[in-house]
Amino acid sequence: MKRPWSNVFLVATLLLLPSAVMGQGYGRGGGLSQPTRYGPPAPKMPGVELVGPLDTALARVMLNLTADQSTRYTQVYDSFMVATRPERDSANAAIAKMNEKLDGGDRAAAMFYAERVQDLGKSLRDRQDRFEGDLRRFLNGDQVKAYKKWREGEDQATDRKRREDQLKWDEAGFRGDFGGLRSNPTEIKTALPTPTAVPAPALGSQAVRVGRALYVAGQLGVDSTGALVGSDLRTQAERAFTNLSAVLQAAGATLRDLSALTIYVVNYRPADLETIRNAGAVYFGPNAPVVTVLGVQSVGRDGALISIGATGTSPR
Repeated sequence: MKRPWSNVFLVATLLLLPSAVMGQGYGRGGGLSQPTRYGPPAPKMPGVELVGPLDTALARVMLNLTADQSTRYTQVYDSFMVATRPERDSANAAIAKMNEKLDGGDRAAAMFYAERVQDLGKSLRDRQDRFEGDLRRFLNGDQVKAYKKWREGEDQATDRKRREDQLKWDEAGFRGDFGGLRSNPTEIKTALPTPTAVPAPALGSQAVRVGRALYVAGQLGVDSTGALVGSDLRTQAERAFTNLSAVLQAAGATLRDLSALTIYVVNYRPADLETIRNAGAVYFGPNAPVVTVLGVQSVGRDGALISIGATGTSPR
């Protein structure tokens, strides 16, 4: 019996494929297995220093600041963020170029931008370490411990992000070396960890990243234990915006990265717009995201009056 030409072509193709592609052979489904690791490890990238220290709204809640401490923290935080903004903007621009090169399979070009980010990150980390050391001048011991706990959580999130990045670098090398065998970059969905200042949602994930797109679940006016912070719209809205800031910061994003807000208000009245605007004033300044406000009967919890969800683009 003559062998069909299609079978001859298949055998010839398999003989020509490099061993790195063959990797672990064919799985039960008959598909080509991916190599578990291609090339050297992904470069070690900066973490929380690209976003900055604990922001004022979160610090007020997580550190339990007094009015005087809150004023002092706001002053030093704003001064620090203004002084370091050029470096952080440069780092985020370099990250965007790095991701662009990775998506195109050009690992060497991506490494050039990664090294630029590393240099900027080192400078930013040194400056942030000095900022955090100066906090001892007006914070008490328990507040300093609370800040360190937040910082440790951010560093752990950076480590998790680094493991996610390894796959992107592996794919870039794979596409580059094998002539576009996988020319369409995979947009991987990643459920992000819930920050300590925000309770985990009753259903689903607190935030999800797909490629660079970021999706944040609706935030309620609850404290870290899940208890409602008040019975009025203004108090709950302030806390919901604070929780949204915490989730964004844990995801390596900032308010500037948001593209849309969806705000659900129980028993909505037009006068509620002013209350919401005052509670989240920082969100509605220059270059504000698109905002949709919807009146609803409930936001899924007795006593909750507002839920704030968001979408945006993560720079990392």
